Amino acid sequence: MADGGVQFQEAIDFLKGKVNLPTKRWDDLRHGAHARAFSVAGVTRDDMLTDFRTAIEKARVDGTGFKEFQKDFDAIVDRTGWKFKARGGDEQERRAWRARIIYTTNMRTSYMAGRYSQLTDPDVLKYRPYWEYIHSGAKHPRKQHLAWNGLVLAATDPAWKVMFPPNGWGCGCDVEALSARELRGLGKSGPDPSPDLDGYQSADPRTGEPETRYPGIDRGWEYNVGQDWLHGLVPPSLRKPLPSFDPEPAAPPTLPAMPAPAAASKSDLLTDDLEPDVYVNAFLDKFQLQNRQGQFRDRSGGIITVSRALFEQRTPDGTVVALKSGKRGRGQYAALLADAIINPDEIWVDWAQMKSGIVLRRAYLRRVVMPDGQQLFVRFEWTSKGWVAITGFDTTDAYLQKFRRGALLYQRER
Repeated sequence: MADGGVQFQEAIDFLKGKVNLPTKRWDDLRHGAHARAFSVAGVTRDDMLTDFRTAIEKARVDGTGFKEFQKDFDAIVDRTGWKFKARGGDEQERRAWRARIIYTTNMRTSYMAGRYSQLTDPDVLKYRPYWEYIHSGAKHPRKQHLAWNGLVLAATDPAWKVMFPPNGWGCGCDVEALSARELRGLGKSGPDPSPDLDGYQSADPRTGEPETRYPGIDRGWEYNVGQDWLHGLVPPSLRKPLPSFDPEPAAPPTLPAMPAPAAASKSDLLTDDLEPDVYVNAFLDKFQLQNRQGQFRDRSGGIITVSRALFEQRTPDGTVVALKSGKRGRGQYAALLADAIINPDEIWVDWAQMKSGIVLRRAYLRRVVMPDGQQLFVRFEWTSKGWVAITGFDTTDAYLQKFRRGALLYQRER
């Protein structure tokens, strides 16, 4: 709820539009991915995620508060036996610490996403085109957040793409919209100069990929949750919560066309008579990973592990017996399979029935125009049980529609 006991519909919409995504660590997803995905670090079971999500949505819709959420947290832990990471001297302190992290993170991000939606309403922007950074008044403030207190910038200032709160774990800072009269009332004739955020280069500790960090902003929080929700990688018209698993799903709804196919390079095509190792190396070379193995963060912010093991066929005891890189003539397209992950047209997430049960499936889709003019459709599907690569020359809308199911995590700009 918002202040005064009134339901904060924009914040509710933000939560309800998310997709459950099991994760092992908090940074399995980054930035805009959190605007689309509901995750709790260490929760890899969808039923548990659903329970936590129900508890958070109850707190947001009904305004039940942290104590009620903590009761729900305890009940979920007791029922499932979840072993979680937390700080504290005893079990009670550990539970309270972890429950607080989950609660405050989801409540603050949903609140500020809702605030951004309200503040960017055209009618609001017309009469209140300035935003003031409001420090939370925390007892132990972050120095940079306190320094920004009272800073007034135009709503269109690009600094808000980075410093729109929350700007870290437990950050309670806010933004207030001001009219020209209110700006003058603060003794200002115009907005303050845009701050020099002094971004510096760092590296993702898991993938090694470069990333920009900013003083005073916790790693992973250097983005605008509201902007990514409303104007991020996923078109608003395609945002749908991920439905429960259905062994016989209905025909997918009519969707906007996929981005136009890219042109394939002749250098990305191999002959179909090479050894499996050659195809594996062509795939791995695209990722430029040290020792040809590591973790890759995709365009939706998610991480997958890339290594030779993707192509290994194993016996039940784990013995490698062959490489599947050249099966069904797909070896010659090994580099294009890698491109489907690195530069996909779309990334979808949906449920899949495997021999071992129901698993979450991430699908990377990409169309390319071959040197001979034919269109090739490339699909790379990744689940916790392994990968499946599919290529083919059927690129009709009816065929493509079969694979555009679940929730769209990313779509390349047309």
